[in-house]
Amino acid sequence: MAADQGVKDVLFGFNQDDQEKKIFLLEGKLRQLAVEQNQLSTCLEENEKIRKLLGSPLPAKWQFLEARMASQTEPVKINKGKVHGVAEGMMVISENILIGKVTSVEESFSVIEKIDSPSLKIPVVVKKTGQGSIQARGLLSGQYKNKLFLDRVLQGEMIQKGDLVVTSGEEGWLPDLLIGQIEEVMPKSAELYQRAQVSSLLDLNQLRIVFVVVKN
Repeated sequence: MAADQGVKDVLFGFNQDDQEKKIFLLEGKLRQLAVEQNQLSTCLEENEKIRKLLGSPLPAKWQFLEARMASQTEPVKINKGKVHGVAEGMMVISENILIGKVTSVEESFSVIEKIDSPSLKIPVVVKKTGQGSIQARGLLSGQYKNKLFLDRVLQGEMIQKGDLVVTSGEEGWLPDLLIGQIEEVMPKSAELYQRAQVSSLLDLNQLRIVFVVVKN
């Protein structure tokens, strides 16, 4: 039987070592293709983000620095720091939507605080979708896990589900950045102010590419 197998190997050019080498080379090529596909997907995502950012209604004088989310767990980090021109207090956005602000800076990375952090209090205005007029003013605070609450809205002001929540530009925050939409208005009470739950326009935990406003 061994002799018969040897004849077959000669006739059909079978060589186990050669076959293993071919398989190894093919597997290597497949791995390289997977890497290139991932790089292409990343480039397409970056180009789409930049295209949307450039098409968003932000002031022409603003300058942006692209950054990657280096960590989504506390402390949340981006891969840009002092050497890239990042400074404390700079806003972090995606398109024209506020993500948070820089709270500390190292040489090559920065820590950011996202808008759903309970320690942030952001002055905001409420607008109807597609309209520029201000319906109400209030203070936005976070509760983590994309949960946001609108407070300090006077009872006489009109807010409804679907209204947009936008930065007012006070207390060091840049103006006219979208934050979210009112999801639910709490039942009115005898208190001076009314409250509402706000849903973010983005999944803050799924972000990969963001932009730091380095000049405004």
